Amino acid sequence: MNILSFNHDYATNTYSNKDVLSAFKQTAEKNLIIQQGMSDKEISEIVSEKIIAVVKEQFEAIKEQFEAKEQK
Repeated sequence: MNILSFNHDYATNTYSNKDVLSAFKQTAEKNLIIQQGMSDKEISEIVSEKIIAVVKEQFEAIKEQFEAKEQK
């Protein structure tokens, strides 16, 4: 997705290649890349999403280990 940034001081961005039908999707597209000019809130949301993804992966790995141990 290409981003056009008109003013870095105020972090006003518009997406030039956004999907036209994205308004009808069940889940919104999330930007998971930290870029210059982002607000603290946007950066914290990206970091939180990445941390949650790592915790979910670790939970699934432990769950599989536990289930394998229970089957023995």
